[in-house]
Amino acid sequence: MIVSNIFFILPVIYAAIYHEWLYLFFATGVFIFSPLYHWYQIINPRSLRFYLFKTLDWMFAVGAFIYMYYYTNTHTEGTGKLILFSLLSLAIIFFLFGWRKHYAKLHPWFHIIAPTVSSLILILAN
Repeated sequence: MIVSNIFFILPVIYAAIYHEWLYLFFATGVFIFSPLYHWYQIINPRSLRFYLFKTLDWMFAVGAFIYMYYYTNTHTEGTGKLILFSLLSLAIIFFLFGWRKHYAKLHPWFHIIAPTVSSLILILAN
């Protein structure tokens, strides 16, 4: 779970390359707080730090997804827009399915899929 967080560096890099500062803010927050959240989920899941990092991780992740929907809407057109909206939506569906059914098995894959989709959006829109 923790090792798969390394993939969150991809959108940070691409946001910096393409000067998407607001998305860089969200992506950096996810890159910082997701590993902390998962680490404290293992070592001390009842601690204040766990709840703080969990809340911050969720806030940055939700902000990142909302911004990616906005970015896709404003920076792409035609069939590409539909494909990228579909990829974003499928990533969220995969997260929700994995969260409810097989969290430990599927959630690390979400750490790979979500940054790959957002990186793809940044690359294709520029």
